[in-house]
Amino acid sequence: MDNFFYKVRKDLHEMPEIALQEYNTSKYIRDFLKNLDIKYVEIERSTLAIFEGEEDNWIGFRADIDALPIQEEGEKDYKSKIDGMMHACGHDGHTTNLLYFAKWLSEELKSGKKLEKSVMLIFQSGEEGKGGARFVANSEFFKSKKFDGIFALHLNPEIEEGKIATTVGAVSFQNINFDIEIVGKGCHGAQPHKGIDSILVGAKLVEAYQSIISRNLEPLETAVLTIGSFKAGEVRNIIPEKVNILGTIRMLNTDLIELFRERVTNINKGLEVAFGVKINMVFNPFYPPVINDEELYKKLEKVIPAEKLIKSTRLNGSEDFSFYLQNGNKGLMFLLGTRNEEKNFIYPLHNPKFDFDPKALELGFEIFKGLLLEMKAF
Repeated sequence: MDNFFYKVRKDLHEMPEIALQEYNTSKYIRDFLKNLDIKYVEIERSTLAIFEGEEDNWIGFRADIDALPIQEEGEKDYKSKIDGMMHACGHDGHTTNLLYFAKWLSEELKSGKKLEKSVMLIFQSGEEGKGGARFVANSEFFKSKKFDGIFALHLNPEIEEGKIATTVGAVSFQNINFDIEIVGKGCHGAQPHKGIDSILVGAKLVEAYQSIISRNLEPLETAVLTIGSFKAGEVRNIIPEKVNILGTIRMLNTDLIELFRERVTNINKGLEVAFGVKINMVFNPFYPPVINDEELYKKLEKVIPAEKLIKSTRLNGSEDFSFYLQNGNKGLMFLLGTRNEEKNFIYPLHNPKFDFDPKALELGFEIFKGLLLEMKAF
């Protein structure tokens, strides 16, 4: 098991590809499945490994396969070979784990065991910001299946290696992406009275947005609003005509979506009137929250020793795994700990120094196997 995890993780880590462009990664996965005579279905860059059982009830397991546009730091013999890209979110680990699970399941069936329920292993493209799960979840093939449960894990360097964490109910946040263009009137910096300062308005907009959570939400609500990009101008002595702002909002309570929409719209209108600018906004609620099913959570508790399970823990971010859990599908996601201070595996996700010991994946595989048995697949 160790050798498999180290080799496959190395292969995948060296050839990272960003969302929806995972051509070599998809080929690697499909060649692996072909060599084991495992049937699969292609949906763009995503690959669905199919194990048909006696019943048409399905159990799903998902791994995302894409990397991030980040330049990897640090020296190691499995460092990314693609400039400006790396697996900084652990998706190479997710994929390695699911490939081993496919290998194990194939060997079990070749040894004579019979599947009662059918199993689908989803190697999914485009999780990072593209919502690649939508293309699988909306496909006729996926929608034609009735799932008893769909499972996923996510590596987490804030949790000690050898432990997992999750909760019942919301385990990730609803996200809203917003794009803003502020159009003022450009002019010379020494003659601001002849223009309309889009940067000044942008600064006031950012400040006003940050008041929404502190002044419009009940104190017990959980939400985060972040401005991640503010771009304007090229030189020091020209007031630019336009400012472009990118941001995101995260929340557990989806009822708050309309409150945020109303507040940002009203702030924009007020600034337009006060300063004479035009503010164009795209307000896009995107990934829904992942809601862990209570019944599936109880099955998880049966397959892991109590001392290894950290309860009532959520992801800080959003996850497109939620798209699989629409139309009545039940699911569960858990966080697999990778923090190992002795080996300096302490850096957060999306950090250029993020790393983990592939041996940590053994626990993920054992949990997937245990869940399959708890779901009475054999």
